[in-house]
Amino acid sequence: MVKTYRFIALLGDGRERFSDKELDAEWPTEPIVIDAFGFSDVYRYSGVVFLNEEWFTKYSKNWKNDTTIIDKLLINLIKYSAKDAHSENFTKIKDYLASPPETVEEAVALWKSFYDPALKVI
Repeated sequence: MVKTYRFIALLGDGRERFSDKELDAEWPTEPIVIDAFGFSDVYRYSGVVFLNEEWFTKYSKNWKNDTTIIDKLLINLIKYSAKDAHSENFTKIKDYLASPPETVEEAVALWKSFYDPALKVI
């Protein structure tokens, strides 16, 4: 049997805190970690997994005052998504970007809502 790999962006923690078996049981995949150094345009992501509720604190030191850095990160996730990607989290991100909250507090509440403790929402 040939295994089909999909690239899944992992946000919030590194691979060392993530069990590949959990995600493999749900979707055949090759997880990719996107870190603070940015994105590689080599990959086209089929989905996103937010590994903890405060995933955004890893990517922006100024998240309490400004959403710009996190917004750029989310824009890049969409930009580097696979054309045929059917991802619940991509839909959440697109909805957030289409109608951004007026305050940082509202944005943070939405960012936290991206996290799924069971790691089943991709």
